[in-house]
Amino acid sequence: MLWDRLNEVRKVLCELDQPLPRPVRLNGVGIGRLVVALACTVFGVGMAASACRVELRRQAENESVVRRLTTEGQETQATVTHLYTGMGGYVVNYEYTVNGRTFQRGAFIAEEQWRSLEVGSPLAIRYLPSNPNDAYPDAAPPNSQNYSSIALPMAGMILFVTLSFAIGCLWDVVSERRLLARGRAVLGIVIRCKTGTRDRISGFYLNYDFSFPGGAPCQGKGFSGSQQAEGSPVTVLYDPNNPRRSALYPMETVRLVPFAPVASDSVAGR
Repeated sequence: MLWDRLNEVRKVLCELDQPLPRPVRLNGVGIGRLVVALACTVFGVGMAASACRVELRRQAENESVVRRLTTEGQETQATVTHLYTGMGGYVVNYEYTVNGRTFQRGAFIAEEQWRSLEVGSPLAIRYLPSNPNDAYPDAAPPNSQNYSSIALPMAGMILFVTLSFAIGCLWDVVSERRLLARGRAVLGIVIRCKTGTRDRISGFYLNYDFSFPGGAPCQGKGFSGSQQAEGSPVTVLYDPNNPRRSALYPMETVRLVPFAPVASDSVAGR
């Protein structure tokens, strides 16, 4: 059994003995991760753009209301009902009466004014007679409210989360592609094998030893779908520029394109 495994590894090493860079392409797992990463990126950019678009629309609506309040608005006194901080600002809730109807609103105001108020304090506001529900404190018209302090951090958080997930999906793909294209192939020996899971897939974590061409020893760790006994030979690819960066072959996300050497007689006939 061990002899058969050694012959299999030697055959793989011969397959990897190609001019660098080796031709490499994504396999099914690699393509799946690429699709997921692209979908996450598109989703994140779309959600961030939507958040900014909502903010721009809200700002335009506020500016329109401010213009109407300036030309049509009526002044009255409201009563403070609640004071709190949240969403990156200082908020006051208030109620007021117009034509016998009571309305309740809330608004962001400056910290200085917020600290000068208490529940029950009077608050000067301006409202639209045509729609009394549109009302704002005189000291804090809509265009002075910093909605961008909410929308921009939210858009940034969406991009950070989605792009981080996309990069995580592509990290192994890029790393394995680089190793398979330009890495050196050597014989490794399994020194430890234990069960585990990665990305919710059950398998085995393998610790292995291998040697550089000069004879210096090195160790690596990889994940395999099949169990390997201690002392079993495995194929290892390592980065010549960073020998401690290594991986087991075959790889999870990329595969080798079969090398087809040009026949000598066809070359001579040219």
